[in-house]
Amino acid sequence: MSNSAEKNNKWALLIGIDRYRYERPLQGCVNDTKLMTKILQENFGFPEKHITQLLDKQATRNGILTALQELVDQVCHNDIVVIHYSGHGSRMTDREGDKPDGMDETIIPYDSGRYPYDNQDISDDELYLWLLRLSEKTPYITLIFDSCHSGGIVRDSFGTSDRWVEPDTRPIEELPPSPVAVDLVGRGADRDIGPSGWLPMSERYVLIAGCSAQEKASEHLVAQDGSNIYHGALTYFLCQELRSAKSGTTYRDVFERASTQVTAEYSLQHPQMEGARDRELFNVHDLKPMRFVPIQQLTDDKVTLGAGAAHGITVGSQWVIYPSGTQQVTEETPRLGMVKITVVRAVTSDAEILEENQAGAITIGTRAVEKAHFYGEMRLKVDIHVPTDYKGAMNELVQLISESALLRQTEEGEAAEARIYIIAPRTEVSDSVPVPQLGTITKPTWAVVGADGQLIMPTHAVDEAGAANVLRENLEAIVRYRQALALRNPDPSSLLNGQVEFVLQLKRKANDGIWVETQPDYERGLPVFEEGDRIVFEIVNHYNDPVYVSVLDFGLTYAIRPLYPVVGAHQQFQPSRYINIGVHKGQEIELYLPNNFPYVLPANDNPLVEGIETFKLLATTDPADFSPLLQEGLRNSDKLLEQLLDMALNGNGDREAKLIQSDEDWTTVERSFFLRRRRES
Repeated sequence: MSNSAEKNNKWALLIGIDRYRYERPLQGCVNDTKLMTKILQENFGFPEKHITQLLDKQATRNGILTALQELVDQVCHNDIVVIHYSGHGSRMTDREGDKPDGMDETIIPYDSGRYPYDNQDISDDELYLWLLRLSEKTPYITLIFDSCHSGGIVRDSFGTSDRWVEPDTRPIEELPPSPVAVDLVGRGADRDIGPSGWLPMSERYVLIAGCSAQEKASEHLVAQDGSNIYHGALTYFLCQELRSAKSGTTYRDVFERASTQVTAEYSLQHPQMEGARDRELFNVHDLKPMRFVPIQQLTDDKVTLGAGAAHGITVGSQWVIYPSGTQQVTEETPRLGMVKITVVRAVTSDAEILEENQAGAITIGTRAVEKAHFYGEMRLKVDIHVPTDYKGAMNELVQLISESALLRQTEEGEAAEARIYIIAPRTEVSDSVPVPQLGTITKPTWAVVGADGQLIMPTHAVDEAGAANVLRENLEAIVRYRQALALRNPDPSSLLNGQVEFVLQLKRKANDGIWVETQPDYERGLPVFEEGDRIVFEIVNHYNDPVYVSVLDFGLTYAIRPLYPVVGAHQQFQPSRYINIGVHKGQEIELYLPNNFPYVLPANDNPLVEGIETFKLLATTDPADFSPLLQEGLRNSDKLLEQLLDMALNGNGDREAKLIQSDEDWTTVERSFFLRRRRES
């Protein structure tokens, strides 16, 4: 693969431990390290002098921690860093008091043991603090853990080919003192870890783990050159994909294929990936992913999609299927077939195959892209007001709107929800002219206003290349935003409804520089927060069974971004568990107004600049990936303040999906607030 990040140094620390001083030996960890070294050098241009290997006796606790610190010291701004660990994983008594279950996840160095030997484990808290230091220098960090992380697995004595050690349940006083300062971790609050059971959420790294927190990581026997060679299952199949990766291949691309192969061989092992999934492999480029839903199951002439009512899926919608790894659809992209949604559950859907270009073309892991959504009357109604001299530009936009599944022009006598203008050049302004808040205009300009007469997106010059396309894309983004914000479970018998508590807390910096909890003011029924405020939110599971929780941020410029967990993660909450988000160092949630928000300031000396932001919690009884709902905001966009206020106070509309009875359940909780620019004192 060509290296398109030549100015960024590349570093790797690779740890493989087969022979332990006190624990059961393994067979494939050193092989993993050697294989990964070869691929990083030959396929991704990592210099030999920048790759550190710690094998067996070298990988003591002190040896690993020293190597990690040396990385922090050596790495420069935006360098590329890879950490790969193959060895035993385990758990130990939580010494910091930040885990509700009382246990830390750990990796096992060469010299660590269980009673009567000294515990030299390296905990997830220690790795987190190291990660904070490293990520201050670079966000381009790849972490690969091919080990187990759970003590809750029941095993027969035959099961010795996995990378797991009994948890160390000795009381705190019988363990070495914690090297982690309690005030950095946060006593009494569960840290937001991902499904791998490891590190807190951040998009400043990519984490690939051999299995989920409750599974085992298997060793895989490979016949090679007449010999039997062991590797970790994750490392082996991941390296096969890395070896054949081309320029522009992302972590998501190789992970989807590798994880499918791992699970095909070991049905109880499901590798996990968290973080910047759409980043180019061992590089600095984040690629904009297309909107797609994966095919999860395949039976006869039917498929199961990994999205359901909680994602806005509707019966009757049609989806085109493309190969796994497809990043953008063009005219040259091969189509594998088409399916039609027949059944919608909470987080999955069934579809019948309408067409397939050849038998067996549609497989697990291929990507479904929506072609025709059954919206009913959910499309945004727009009308267009254009001076006679600009009919050509108008006709182009009319054609684009007619091709959109999210927009339509109004019919005669029908009220529009948005009006699109072309405003001719003008030197004088009165209240009777279109969009008077724009003032004088020097060149023909597109402007779009909502039902309240306020701009809902940036203006664009008529002669700007692709301006009509930008208008359509922005309008479609607004529709998707409203539909996602309005998602709710219409089933009155949902047992999950009201069972997940979601509380926002405000923190402001006092005169002494300390952040303290503060009670917000309220206006029009909503709390008022200011730019620079910090938000902490607490989630409590009052349901009788585990749930999966995601929190999305519906921002002031129609952006939808993840707050918790990081994209790709599936955090499970046990009954009566709680978690605080935004408490710990490196995870603060600070509110801000987007640049140039709003697009046109009110005409007074000290204008009130505000908008409504919403944190939306989605709780499901099964894992769900809400990344298809995410989107970037409109650049320099204004807001339909009163319309959003009505949605926030009176419910989120009538967005319902046709459901069937199933074990899947879901619910939503919204917390809206005014976000206001801090006035000059």
